Amino acid sequence: ARAESFAFELLPRDEHGREVMGLAARDGKVLLRGSGAVALASALNWYLNDFLNTTYDWSTYQAVFPPVLPEPPEGTRSRVVEVSYHMNVCTYGYSMAFADWAYWEKHVDWMAMQGINLPLAYLGMESVVVRTFARFNVSFEEMQQFISGPAFLPWFWMGNLQGWGGPITASWIDANAALQKKVLSRMRDFGMTPALPAFAGFVPPAFAHRFPGANITRASRWGSLPDPFGAVHMLEPTDPLFQAVGKACVEEQTLAAGTDHIYQCDTFNEMQPRSGDAQYLASWSRAVYGAMAAADPQAKWLMQGWLFLDTEFWTAERMQAYLGGVPEGGLMVLDLAAEARPGWSSTGFFGRPYVWNTLLNYGGQQGMSGNLAKIQAGFAAAMASGKAPQGVGITMEGMWTNYIAYDLTLSQAWGRGARNADEAGLRSWALRFGARRYGHAGGDAAAALWASLYDAAYRRPELDPKPRSGPIAERPRLPSTSAPADLAARPSALAWASLWQQALALSPGVADVRAFRFDLVDLGRECISAAFAERLPELPPA
Repeated sequence: ARAESFAFELLPRDEHGREVMGLAARDGKVLLRGSGAVALASALNWYLNDFLNTTYDWSTYQAVFPPVLPEPPEGTRSRVVEVSYHMNVCTYGYSMAFADWAYWEKHVDWMAMQGINLPLAYLGMESVVVRTFARFNVSFEEMQQFISGPAFLPWFWMGNLQGWGGPITASWIDANAALQKKVLSRMRDFGMTPALPAFAGFVPPAFAHRFPGANITRASRWGSLPDPFGAVHMLEPTDPLFQAVGKACVEEQTLAAGTDHIYQCDTFNEMQPRSGDAQYLASWSRAVYGAMAAADPQAKWLMQGWLFLDTEFWTAERMQAYLGGVPEGGLMVLDLAAEARPGWSSTGFFGRPYVWNTLLNYGGQQGMSGNLAKIQAGFAAAMASGKAPQGVGITMEGMWTNYIAYDLTLSQAWGRGARNADEAGLRSWALRFGARRYGHAGGDAAAALWASLYDAAYRRPELDPKPRSGPIAERPRLPSTSAPADLAARPSALAWASLWQQALALSPGVADVRAFRFDLVDLGRECISAAFAERLPELPPA
């Protein structure tokens, strides 16, 4: 309804070759300016946040407009980093396993508004895998024993399990492949570069039977899964079939959905290689990249750096050997949890380009929590070092929680984060976030609510910043396995109830704002969860 109030103008990149976005007013309209579609969408987000006091977030997709749109002053911003990344492989299980096109269409639009230009695009991988192994005479029925059910596909892709939650159906595979085409089309319309999956070495049991002479071993067992679900077959990198299968995978991927020349896969996600020999580790990365490049000479491997957090195995020497198996320019590393466990600060990934990410959410847990100071100061430290990142991103395992933390992270790409990483700067940022969270009607009261939330949940250094669902979400057991120290550090039920009442006082003006309703439920859950945790110790004697 407000589309006629906006006009668009393409700008050249700045003198340093960086993307640019801008705002101005022209002929009674708001002029959105940018050097590309993502930049134009980012300019819209800038206008919504700073001039309309509204936030278009990933759980409500609602922008609250005032009756009259104010004219913004003329100004431009250049990107601070080249890349804005979005997604974790696990997000496709914890949050997006059953998302349909109606959701994805809005979500891709949200991505563009956040400046995201490098999204992980894993939909439809099952179809690619089926067609790849069909080239090697593995039947669909045999593949059904290999591919997991929909909610567990991320861990199948990473070789942690096989067949769990299956069997997958042909109708699911076809529908997901069709959805992937729609999603990729939308991403590419914005000029994004979707990262597509590639072959990491995991093969179905039937493949091992078809090729008894192949050098096939078993991955280390993950999560204590019993056979036939655990210890997935791995085609060793020195076997000639590795290149054949890997090349076929990228070829089938390209036939199905085209390519943007960047591929994502993980060989040892939470699993140790069978040898720590430097040459052996280098042979793995060399084989993975070589198979990509055999099908696509422009290939670049986007690697999750999560494996390197196992520092007991991944010594600096082993990490260097593994990364060194890929030629210069062929690899980018996702520093997956840089806000809490930065990998860049120790080795700098030996000069390989990397993306600084906030993970924060593990396992899709619910809970209002996150240390904003670690995000702001951590990114600033990386930028000021001699090992500055090529990008910034968000890699939550589960979405739809703690939007303030991810908003702060993504804002760094355009230099729109907190002005300073000190208490005053972060509190000011939280106030601004609150002022725009529920639209113009929220005003000072909403800002005050989020200042209180910042004090309770987003600034306390003694509080584990990872969201915790608490004992109310555990499997029933007495005593609870939640650490008492963790529970003691969190706000009390009474503190959460006070915040809940503060939010309820806003209701008359913002009751129809979906983000307010979302936060109201969030606060209510925290209150109930904290009350349950506090009373739980009284249950065993009863």
